[in-house]
Amino acid sequence: MHNFFISRFIPSFPIPHPQFHLNLLRHNAFLFFNPFTSQSQGDEQKDLNFAVSYLITSCGFSPETATRVSKHVQFKTLDKPNAVLALLKKYGFNETQIGRFVLKRPLVLVADAETTLLPKLKFYQSIGISTTVLPKLMLKNHTFLTRSLDKFIIPRYKILRSVVRSDEEVVGALKRGALAFMYCDLINNLIPNIDVLKQLCVPQASISHLVMYYPGTGYIAHSRFVEGVNLAKELGFDPLKVSFIGALHVLVNLERARWESRLQSYQNWGWSREISLSAFRKFPTFMSLTEERFAKSMNFLVNHMGWPSEDIAAYPVVLAYSLEKRIIPRCRIIKLLKSKGLIKNSISIGSFTNMTEDSFLTKFVTKFLGDVPLLLDVYKGLVDHRDLL
Repeated sequence: MHNFFISRFIPSFPIPHPQFHLNLLRHNAFLFFNPFTSQSQGDEQKDLNFAVSYLITSCGFSPETATRVSKHVQFKTLDKPNAVLALLKKYGFNETQIGRFVLKRPLVLVADAETTLLPKLKFYQSIGISTTVLPKLMLKNHTFLTRSLDKFIIPRYKILRSVVRSDEEVVGALKRGALAFMYCDLINNLIPNIDVLKQLCVPQASISHLVMYYPGTGYIAHSRFVEGVNLAKELGFDPLKVSFIGALHVLVNLERARWESRLQSYQNWGWSREISLSAFRKFPTFMSLTEERFAKSMNFLVNHMGWPSEDIAAYPVVLAYSLEKRIIPRCRIIKLLKSKGLIKNSISIGSFTNMTEDSFLTKFVTKFLGDVPLLLDVYKGLVDHRDLL
């Protein structure tokens, strides 16, 4: 190094060791004359700031979120990001959904909108996925836009389409099983599982019901599926009825230890094993309720409302309704009407809990407002029914 440059870099204060001087000079000289270090760092920071600014203005991110996301995606021009956002908006994404999607998959901003994204969006539209449903589906699983259309998505669609009756049912299955559709083994699980059902002469309507409403059960490991099928038959479920599918869903997803634990907990409410299994045959889904939720509902119905435990077992669907939104308001009305002799004491719990909201209001509230003017307030929880007994 020329002495001229060395003299320019020597500080005016004394340095105790000459070697330190030399190392410092070499380092600073390298930074000063290196055409790559300062320039590349500057460009990188410039690109980073550019991306952060864009993410704030176009995706609605806070500066903190934009900075975090920008570490995963960088761009020097707005051509690709603008094209991607315009395409997503065209297919139903609002600003909030776009922000959430970019947050999940930042690299979508540098994808080729025309050749990579558009063909997939057109395909989903062609099978009946509306622009209302499409963004929700993409947000559940961003791989709907990142996996290969020809090599992955269409082949899996064809498999799913082969086990249901229409594209409408395919869409129903995708809405409830977006993750399962992309990640589960359709060849070794779904197809063999459906074949087992067909061998039992399970109606196509029931098979479609399984795939649309319980997709996780349809995609589950084949050996476990077969175990569930055999157990459902042992418990007396008829493969020709849709209740067979409901039972299968519960049996496949409820571990044997939890199954036994729940049967044991039901005994605390006076349900023998036979009564519990009878209730399960009538409404299999109730067995999916947690023991805590079951106990809370039974406590209200038996201890507060005085319903016999066996009566509830005869209408187990009651336990699946919301305690706060349906069971408590309706039971209070019924108890008040009974106390005033306006309805029969023999009314069954299933007869009024199963009604639609409008039907219940018409038959048990509006009808008796002349006798109990505050009845609607009782139903809304504005007046304590005990004050009117």
